[in-house]
Amino acid sequence: MRALGLMMTGSALLMAGCSFTTAGGLTECETSSDCDTAQVCNAGYCLPQPVGCGTVYGPTTAANAIPLGATVPLSTSDGPDESEIQALNSIKLALDEINQREGVNGRPFVLHICDTRSDAARAAEQAQWLIRERQVPMIFASSSGQALSVATHTVPNGVLMITYSGTSPDIATINDKIGTEAGLVWRTAPSDVLQGRIIGDLLQGRIQVNGAPLYDAVSKVGISYVNDPYGQGLFGVTLGRINLPPENVTSSQYTRNGTDFSNVAQRIVANAPDVEVLIGFSEDNVRIINQTAAAGRDNQRWFFTDAGKDRGLFTALGNNRHLVTGAYGTSPAQAREDLVYRLFAQRFNSAFGEDPGQYSFTAHAYDAMYMVALGAAYAAGPDVNSPQAITGARIADGLALMTPGEAGTSLNFNLGTEGFASARAAIRDGQVIDVTGASGNLDFDATGEAPSEYELFRVTATGEFETVQLIAPPTE
Repeated sequence: MRALGLMMTGSALLMAGCSFTTAGGLTECETSSDCDTAQVCNAGYCLPQPVGCGTVYGPTTAANAIPLGATVPLSTSDGPDESEIQALNSIKLALDEINQREGVNGRPFVLHICDTRSDAARAAEQAQWLIRERQVPMIFASSSGQALSVATHTVPNGVLMITYSGTSPDIATINDKIGTEAGLVWRTAPSDVLQGRIIGDLLQGRIQVNGAPLYDAVSKVGISYVNDPYGQGLFGVTLGRINLPPENVTSSQYTRNGTDFSNVAQRIVANAPDVEVLIGFSEDNVRIINQTAAAGRDNQRWFFTDAGKDRGLFTALGNNRHLVTGAYGTSPAQAREDLVYRLFAQRFNSAFGEDPGQYSFTAHAYDAMYMVALGAAYAAGPDVNSPQAITGARIADGLALMTPGEAGTSLNFNLGTEGFASARAAIRDGQVIDVTGASGNLDFDATGEAPSEYELFRVTATGEFETVQLIAPPTE
């Protein structure tokens, strides 16, 4: 029995029909089509849709559109997250290009977008709504903690999840082989197992930059990391890669979107590390840098990770921008010289007036949308007149065909406007294909991951991220 704050007999409820409105303002319904635009039908009553959801991108009036979902942190407690906005723009760019080429079997894609506000619990709630109410066969997710949270609902419901920025090693351990041996969790971002190796080797001169060590000498290292799956994972790998006496490596953990980082700043001032590695997001990095300078250490050398490559860093630092000039960092490679990336970058700049190389994971997000489209083409099958259902499991089976076998046994295609139509025709017929995206060659392994080159970037005096060198990650 539902408690609605009023007394009513069961027979009266049945007679009221879907248009009945209770004294408490609740409208009865059978499906969400009986409700207002910003409402959904849940347990027989029209209720508000989850906070942050409701935006739809693509041809919303198309009767046969293929729905996709996105639970992405477009904002934080500080305001818009510029890096995530640009990653979403990459997905939109790819979606437009695909739809201009008739989508899959003439069916366009539409994207239902939910802003998680960087909250893993909210991301999980939104994922459930997208699965239940929008009936999406796949969901894009961003950042490690939110991707792990979303996967707890996508996997048991047979829905595919692709993350373009979730780098935690934990993602590879998800038991996702439900209804498909291909697995229902994939990512275009490489695991932080690789980034941690590179950071450790750069700090200690095992990887050289233009023929010389990155730093003259490093005897003390500090690490500040956000206390979530992303920060914990990358911290663990990086720490294990640094061969210094334990007392010469100090660390601090913190909660994301906090305001008081005095404990982190005090530890940095007290230990005076030669380099402080910031494993976190730009809004928290700004607080650490400012509070460390205010505590008396304004000459600290900083090293950023992928989540810190965000133009919002410079805006938030304001007059303290000079504190990060010359700082280095690592991120999965963006500013590549090959044709696929250059085409993507030119089209992105034309569409949004931004250089995608100034943010992390724009290329990886672009590639993720193309992967979904190719997987959907396989799922629909070769018979246009009698297509199969486009389910999460069948899309995943299609993604498995993008894992090339022995040399010479697969067809090679570039993702993007240049090669999509040909790749779609090949994978629809069940052929194994080898795809190169804007983020590089996407040679997926059995866990649905593709390794990647990394870029070493440097912060310029004009407030930009300059690519210094591309680095192939050590194999062990």
